[in-house]
Amino acid sequence: MMHLFKTNFIVFLLCICCLLCNCSQEEKKTETIIVDELLDVIKKNVNKDFEKAIMYSDQLISYALSKNDSLTVARAHLQKGIALTKKGNYQTAIDTLEKGLTFIKNKEVPEKNLFLLRIGNAYVLDEKNDEALVYYSRVYEDALLNNKKLDLVKAAINISKIKRNVGNHREALEDYKSFYKQSVSLNMEKTVIARTLLGICGTYLTLQQPDSALHYGQKGYKISKEIEDEVGVSYFHVDFGIAYYLKDNYTTSLSYLNKAKNYLENIKNPKRLAETLFYIGACQYRLKNYEQAITYLKEVLLVASQSEKVGNIEFKPLQLIDTYDFLSKSYIALGDAEQSRFYENERNNTEKVTDKKNNKINTKLLKNELQISEKVIANIRQTSNRYKLFLMLAGIVCMLSISLVIYYRKKAKTNRRTFEKLMQQQETEPSKPKPITIDDEKVALVLKKLHKIEAQAYYLDSNCSLANLAKKAKTNPTYLTKILKEAKGKTFYQYINELRINYAIERLKSDHQFRKYAIKHIALEVGYKSPESFTKHFKKATGINPSYYIKELEKHLQT
Repeated sequence: MMHLFKTNFIVFLLCICCLLCNCSQEEKKTETIIVDELLDVIKKNVNKDFEKAIMYSDQLISYALSKNDSLTVARAHLQKGIALTKKGNYQTAIDTLEKGLTFIKNKEVPEKNLFLLRIGNAYVLDEKNDEALVYYSRVYEDALLNNKKLDLVKAAINISKIKRNVGNHREALEDYKSFYKQSVSLNMEKTVIARTLLGICGTYLTLQQPDSALHYGQKGYKISKEIEDEVGVSYFHVDFGIAYYLKDNYTTSLSYLNKAKNYLENIKNPKRLAETLFYIGACQYRLKNYEQAITYLKEVLLVASQSEKVGNIEFKPLQLIDTYDFLSKSYIALGDAEQSRFYENERNNTEKVTDKKNNKINTKLLKNELQISEKVIANIRQTSNRYKLFLMLAGIVCMLSISLVIYYRKKAKTNRRTFEKLMQQQETEPSKPKPITIDDEKVALVLKKLHKIEAQAYYLDSNCSLANLAKKAKTNPTYLTKILKEAKGKTFYQYINELRINYAIERLKSDHQFRKYAIKHIALEVGYKSPESFTKHFKKATGINPSYYIKELEKHLQT
């Protein structure tokens, strides 16, 4: 009897344990459902109803804190930070994201890099590119060392955004297009692909290529519509407006810009709203509606002055310099010279500050990428496997390529200044033969023959040597050398090279087909036996390489 009682009691205890276990599992399932449902609602609203997204994020934070679920608290902060960023409250978004990051500080979870990227995005939108670079670089370094392909592409895309913002447009465009292909091949989120296309579109606009901008923009717009990303749609509306502005189609431009304006005013996004108002003002200026232009352009300044501030740092739109410029021009058109001078001064002062700031960020870009490479190399030294060795080589190549890019970027700026100076000299001070007065009849006769030989373009003959030229001029090499020195102030080689290079420059300017020749063939045409020799003498005469001169000349002649 006692034995039977014990057996029944044990069975009873087991049933109680099973019941409690089932209750615990049911409770966990219920918690999971609540969390998943709230996250789903937040994500649905994060691109269209920011207030709802923020409200539900706060509810999820409170619920997760009551359950001591730190990972869910972090995820809720992430979504709230995204909504605040899209709303335009950048500093509040940064504070929210930083707070959320503390809940996963010592955990290795995918969300960690998402937080860093989102903080970087908020800094970029707040015109603080150098701060953003710090966060993007942390993601880039982690992704490179730990083979996180998706994070690597995301970080690289965002670093391209900074390059574009500080004026490295060509480099940014190549990066964007490369990362767009990678994002598609890796089947990344559609939001990432759409934002990459937005970057390509915006960079083409900066490079004054509206047709290419519209081509890539339409692809991104289609994706944004598909995923119901109203923010993305409004951004593409702005870019389409800018594209049609560049195509001088101001009516179509205004239709897109006004659509964007209505939406951006509702969500109070100062960066995009300022950009939109600027281009509406610019369209009105082009349509000669100067008073309307002034109204919209002053609204740009108003948005800037009323936007969120941190300490004494004000929000300054990217178009601020051009805003002052158009205000100055509009007032001139209305005959108000005093107001025009005021805005001209504001423009000049802002330009100086902007140039200094961009130079600082360019330097940081180089230092930052070098530091990443050094950390990669240091990490590789601790291991001996092939994969780490590959990373080391990749880091070195990255470091060298970045250094070369910076070097050629500086060189390009120097070349550009030299080209512009050369064109200005050619347009304002056309070359004239130096008048020479010589009494000696024999010298005058030789010079007359030289003039005739020049007219026949004998200097283009690759066999044009001192001896052959002297023979044609009916004199001897020694006497010809002396005449060139005294009458023209040149040695034989200086004389011939000057004639050849001047001929090359003039023909390149006037002959479209000649500009299509390879440097090797141009060199042969003007008397040089090798392209290296031609390039050396061309650069010595002009300060730039012939290939660069031809490329810039094409642009110059088109404009």
